[in-house]
Amino acid sequence: MQKSVVFDFDGVIIDSLEVQRKAFYDSFQLVSDGPLPSFAEFLGHSGDSIPNIFAKMDLPESMVEHYRRIASSNIHLIEIVAGMEDVLRFIQEEGWKCGLCTGKDRKRTIHILNEFRLIDYFDAVVCSDDVTHPKPHPESLLVAIEQLHSGIHHAVFVGDGKNDLICAREAQVKSIAVAWGHNSVEVLQQEAPTFFAYSVDELRQALQTLFQHPGVSL
Repeated sequence: MQKSVVFDFDGVIIDSLEVQRKAFYDSFQLVSDGPLPSFAEFLGHSGDSIPNIFAKMDLPESMVEHYRRIASSNIHLIEIVAGMEDVLRFIQEEGWKCGLCTGKDRKRTIHILNEFRLIDYFDAVVCSDDVTHPKPHPESLLVAIEQLHSGIHHAVFVGDGKNDLICAREAQVKSIAVAWGHNSVEVLQQEAPTFFAYSVDELRQALQTLFQHPGVSL
């Protein structure tokens, strides 16, 4: 069975915090003159689709298209997390399959992957609008693993959010939580990930442990 690594996108591979902040506040102010909603709460729902997040926060549905438009026009504010392209290259060189499982819609995801020349690292890309139930539901992760011709016991999911770890647990897939994303270490630890990586080097070491250590069942 093919070994596979599936990644969340925002906060793991790319730092899109400033884009998200701008799109969140600007889209709200286009449809409401009320007090600004909580950006921290928005980040806490990371991994779910934008329509679902806004619905959970009781925000106007009309924000969705504004948010996506503003985010797309500001991708120049996005940065690749230092060292992550080296990790993607390492996975490729090891012959493991690599997937992306994101709460972003497909149009914006492919745009960013192409813009930053990352798309060739991924053998499968599953976005929130590709499935009926986005994260934290396990559907998108299971679809990605299937597209990679892998299996739940031969895969690991790398995420920076609570919803990523819940998704992995519900899919019965091992997980690696990363500390450089948009959520606190304390919140992530509550979801009991298989591994915790405080740096990109630790992420690489965790992947080697999972896939190369004879004592690990994969």
